Amino acid sequence: MNNPSTLQYQKLEANLDRLVARIPDLPKSSVLLSRLLIHIGRGMASMLEIQIRPSGLTEPEFRVLTTLFSQPEGSAHPSDLCAKTSQSPANMSRISDALVGRDLITRLSSLHDRRKMVLRISEQGEELVRRLLPAMVGPLREMFKDFPEDQQLQLIAQLKLLGTKLEQALSQHGPERVE
Repeated sequence: MNNPSTLQYQKLEANLDRLVARIPDLPKSSVLLSRLLIHIGRGMASMLEIQIRPSGLTEPEFRVLTTLFSQPEGSAHPSDLCAKTSQSPANMSRISDALVGRDLITRLSSLHDRRKMVLRISEQGEELVRRLLPAMVGPLREMFKDFPEDQQLQLIAQLKLLGTKLEQALSQHGPERVE
């Protein structure tokens, strides 16, 4: 018996086969890889959201919180966090407001440059990270149990290379639209 994901992947491939029949130059493997990555990425984000939701946080808020948790002294400038968490400055401002409002982080002026803010994880924020992260590891272990460590490291290297290629493509073609 096929599971729902297998059926979904079969439908995706059948649709792609029909596209290739109509547009023979279409790079089937590349299109399939991109669609699978999008599908898996959305699924991973949903899984994380389900685990984080009971704490009242969104996945981007939790990502910022864990990034602060991992920093020396538990602090960072918002601009540094934008780069480390793939958030825009506007979204980082919203996330910071939400985390400050829940007493999970503090926001203070920098001692070195009063024009800059410093975000620091609070004791409550550290406690939340220490409680949530271990609970999130179980589903990840289950997901990756059939992938030996060497295969995981190969996949990491390949995905990093793909990410670099994506950044290059975006810098060359980003703002342009197909019309």
